[in-house]
Amino acid sequence: MMRKLVAISRPEKENQVHGLKNILMRTEVSMILVIALLFMLATFGTKNFFTAYNLTNILKQCAIIGVISIAQTCIIITGGIDISCGAIVGISTLMVAMGQAKWGMGILPSMIIAVTVAVICGMFNAMLIHEFNVPAFVATLGSQTILRGLIKVISNGGTISGLKTEFSSFASSNLLFLPKLAIVWFVIAVLVFFLLKYFVFGRNLFVLGSGKEVARLNGISIRKTMYMAFAFAGLLYGIAGVMLAARINSAIPTAGEGYETNAIAASVLGGASLSGGTGSVFGTALGTVLIILIDNVGTQFGIHSFVMQVITGGVIVVAIVADQLKKRKAG
Repeated sequence: MMRKLVAISRPEKENQVHGLKNILMRTEVSMILVIALLFMLATFGTKNFFTAYNLTNILKQCAIIGVISIAQTCIIITGGIDISCGAIVGISTLMVAMGQAKWGMGILPSMIIAVTVAVICGMFNAMLIHEFNVPAFVATLGSQTILRGLIKVISNGGTISGLKTEFSSFASSNLLFLPKLAIVWFVIAVLVFFLLKYFVFGRNLFVLGSGKEVARLNGISIRKTMYMAFAFAGLLYGIAGVMLAARINSAIPTAGEGYETNAIAASVLGGASLSGGTGSVFGTALGTVLIILIDNVGTQFGIHSFVMQVITGGVIVVAIVADQLKKRKAG
């Protein structure tokens, strides 16, 4: 009787172990564990990490990169990539600053212009990719170069300051105990989560990422979906640009530089596949936190910024390699 019980319980135990292993192998769970480990390491290993000022600063950094990363995830889900996101954020930052400081506009009109310009930039990318069949990487790289040049021409290579006090105070204020910038990020994350999960537009992005032929067979307009995806991404970039302008209380020619790297890294770390068809808002949010946390923890431990750049690059490479291995295994 005892042997029979053992024979029955062993497969059950193996199934439990296998189930636990699958849970631990999930991208989100793995990142939560890594984030928790870094958090504890910095809390007990440094003096200034677990302070209200530093934690608030982390949330503010996460907010801007987080919004950009969500937009990047939407593009990556379609099977594309957007190298111009940092430049679009930069031109949006410049537009909102110029509107208030140079053109005498109110806060709301200047924000509308900034976001509108960003949406137009997104649609320009969609036009290059769909109408002229230019690869997404090349098209958005070209857009990035054009926009960086325009930013320097419009700003004359200088800083635009003199933004309205009410505008910049938004970025420095809290609601309860959370920075308002972080609340904007949370709200956008929730809205995009529901958009991708429950709306036709979101489902179409995933189908398009599975292949253009698959999209056609499902009766999906590739042109419409492509334009909507890049316009929506432009909308989020524009919002991020406005948030950045409020945070730094100015517009600088280099605003948004390097953001594309962090956005792509956060998306891939969060489980988005560069081949398209896969991605999640929750995973991207965790990827954003991890990227920002690595940089902050490195600073707290006094690691040189050049070394931190190498470490961050290594994390990105590992994430990309892991994505390719998963793709190979699935194939």
